Amino acid sequence: MSDFLKVGLLVVKNIDDEKKFLVCQKDNFTNQYIMPGGQIDKNDEIECLQDEIKEELNSRFDKDKLEYIGEYEDEAAGAPSKKVVIKLYKGELLEEPKPSSEIIKLIWLGKNDDLENVSPIIKNKIIPDLARRNII
Repeated sequence: MSDFLKVGLLVVKNIDDEKKFLVCQKDNFTNQYIMPGGQIDKNDEIECLQDEIKEELNSRFDKDKLEYIGEYEDEAAGAPSKKVVIKLYKGELLEEPKPSSEIIKLIWLGKNDDLENVSPIIKNKIIPDLARRNII
């Protein structure tokens, strides 16, 4: 049983011949890098994801081109005693992302980058799975 149920957007980009994906840093409960997205608070997780991406990245994505990547569970960022589940979708942003709302920084992260500030679920579950599947 998870304490948090979230939906996340995986945005992949080639930078210097390496596939990297977008993570963000918030100004509140943790300084760890997390996936763009948020708590599922509606029946429709895609609608929730659209709202969160507009709020956090000041951008949109084409929901008809979303690809379901998978569901991941691990320790919650900033709350080691809590569990989080992330339902992850891959998509392309229609505008250049800009940090907004509680987001203070956007980072393009590759599997070979320093993972010290990365949340446990990204480090332990998402990156290994994406690398195994050649998504990054």
